[in-house]
Amino acid sequence: MDYFNRKFKTENIDAFYSNFELENISSIRNLFSDLKLSGLNVTIPFKENIISQLDSLDEISHEIGAVNTIKPFFKNNKLVTLKGYNTDVHGFKQMVKPYLKSHHTKALILGTGGASKAVAYVLNAYNIEVSFISRKKTLSLNNYFTWDQLNSYMVAGHYLIINTTPIGMYPNIDQEIKISYENLTSKHLVIDLIYNPKQTLFLKKSLLKSAQILNGYQMLVHQALKAWNIWESSNIIK
Repeated sequence: MDYFNRKFKTENIDAFYSNFELENISSIRNLFSDLKLSGLNVTIPFKENIISQLDSLDEISHEIGAVNTIKPFFKNNKLVTLKGYNTDVHGFKQMVKPYLKSHHTKALILGTGGASKAVAYVLNAYNIEVSFISRKKTLSLNNYFTWDQLNSYMVAGHYLIINTTPIGMYPNIDQEIKISYENLTSKHLVIDLIYNPKQTLFLKKSLLKSAQILNGYQMLVHQALKAWNIWESSNIIK
């Protein structure tokens, strides 16, 4: 929220970015109609369920089944259609590509929500083998394991580990991802999509084992700019 509002102030844009906490995502259309919003971001855990409320999707959202950006289209000042986009893919790609090395051939993605699908999409494009860690068996995914199955050999054998869950996010900064940190090395790149706090316990403990760490702030920036490009184009149907 702060990122966009700083951008609007700096660039003298007559707009504001605000949070909307909805008890039921089925009220999303009324929100757009009543407030005439120019766009909306979707956060966890709604990136998949929101699709049922939309009229169309961009190509990437359709392929991976997750949306984080919505654009409304109006005609005669009335809402006509809502289209979903996924800018997380762009954000993660821009963030991770400078850090990928030749030994990053296998990745562990912690979590199986909407953000994990964007991460997997990017890594697959880089021909990186992906395995998922899930709270329960997820029949729709290949190469998935439960947290109970996550062992030291898996941590040691995957030089790229990405947390896509909210574990450790503010205000729950004492929450810890339980992996065998002793099997991390300087070859490991450990990423947490959380950016508040800047270093979760997951990142702090990984850093103590000499792993390279990265939080999700740059992903936030890149996906936000992509979303802004979507929103600022015309949404009037003639």
